[in-house]
Parts: sequence; C-alpha cells; structure tokens
Amino acid sequence: MPAQRRGWHHLPPPGPVSMRTASVKTWLLRCALGSLALSAPALAQDEDDPYAYPDEEPANDASDAYDRVRPKVDEADDFRRVSEQEYDDGEDGFKPLSGLDDPNLGVAVEFITGALFLDSPRGRAAETRLGLGVRATWEYGRILDNESLREALWADVRWTFGGTSDGTDFIRGKTHFHYFTIAPAYELKLGKSDFGFFAQAGGGIAYTSSTITIDTVETKVSGSKPLLQYGVGFRGRPRLTSSGNFRLAFRLEAMGYRRGYHNDFFLGGSLGTAF
Repeated sequence: MPAQRRGWHHLPPPGPVSMRTASVKTWLLRCALGSLALSAPALAQDEDDPYAYPDEEPANDASDAYDRVRPKVDEADDFRRVSEQEYDDGEDGFKPLSGLDDPNLGVAVEFITGALFLDSPRGRAAETRLGLGVRATWEYGRILDNESLREALWADVRWTFGGTSDGTDFIRGKTHFHYFTIAPAYELKLGKSDFGFFAQAGGGIAYTSSTITIDTVETKVSGSKPLLQYGVGFRGRPRLTSSGNFRLAFRLEAMGYRRGYHNDFFLGGSLGTAF
C-alpha cells in the first residue's frame, strides 16, 4: 500500500492540455463518420444510373417517347388500300392523268405530192401521173387513258387528186380523179423518238369526172364509186423549237386505192406542221 500510494503520488494531475487533445480526437471521429454517411448514398446513386452513350439522346417529351415505341407502318399499304376503294357509283378512286402534262394537241396538216399510177381501163400498163392533195391528221389515241396508244393511234381525212388525158386534135378525152378518204392508222414508234412506221386502212369515195371533146363539142360525164384505201409508210414529227409544241410533220408512203375493179397506187410523201 505505501508503494502504490507512492506511485500515485508520482502521476501528474490531469491538466488542460490532455483535455484539449481528447476533444480534438472526438471531433475528428465525428467528421469521419459524417463523411461516410453522406458518401454512401452518392455512391449508390452513381451505380444505379444507366450509362449514357454519346449517340443516345434521352426523350425530352411525350412525342419523342411515342415515336420510339410506335410500330413501323408500311406507307405502301395505305396507298394500296386507298387505290382499291371505289366510289358509290362504282368508279375507281384514281383517274389516269397521262394527258395532263402533254402540250400537244395531236393535230397536223400536210400537203401531199408524188406519183399516181392509174390503172388503165384498156388493160395496158398503169399510166403514171402527178398526184397532189392535202390531208388533216388527228391523233385520237390521246383521248384514251393508255400511254402506249397515245401517239400510236391516229386517223387521216384526205383528198388526193390526179388526172389523165389522151386523144387527137379532133377527138380528145380528159379525166380527173378525186379520192376522198378517212383512214385510221396504227404506228409502231421507234422507242421514245418522234419517228415510226405505220400501217393504214380506210375507205371513202372515188369521184371521177370525164370530158370528151369532139371538134368543138364537149360532153361531160361524172360518177362516184366506193373506195378502199390501204398502205404503209414512215412518219416523223420532230420538234422545231426547244420549248412549245410546234413540230414538223412529214411522211413517206405507198398507198393503194381500190375503186371498183381498178387498182390505183400512190407513191410519194407529204410535208406540213403539227401542234
């Protein structure tokens, strides 16, 4: 006991320095615990958030979110469904519009010239005479709703004239032939060009007027017969201006005229304008 008491007497009494050290340690411990408590939620929040890729943009509003989740619809199905619908009167909903952007009227006027081979009534070789005429052409295929037939179908209204004469100074005979025909045709175009080959057939009237002169006395005789026109040829309608629908119209053709038991032939061409 005396030794213990002596030991206690050698320990210094607690002073102000030791109390200050204990308070500093307590304050540091509290700060460390507080930092751990605050850092735990922050770490958990960083781990739970998805990684944002550079090319990915988050949806800003409801419309963007709808665009991402809506199903992909083929727009061709909508057009197909509408095209199959019909009006109450039974007509289709879509109308062909192939002629709306066509500036051409499909009308042409041409002057005709060539050789007219007239069948001889006396059984001799055909008499070659000058043939003249004029014709108007209408491309009626443009009124059809078919792109391939727009310029392939057309028809002519045509007048062809020729004449012959024979005799002596005392007796002379002169005959004039007039061929009035309406003939549709079908043209085979050369690709997308303005040229093509055609075949044509139609009908009309052959009017014949004859004058017989004996000395100074004239006798006139006239008559008409049904006429059949047929033939083939080559047709062109090149554009004359870069803009507009004014064109040059020309043909090379071989035509036959059947009037009764006579067969006359025309070999020539024509030149005019089309618009």
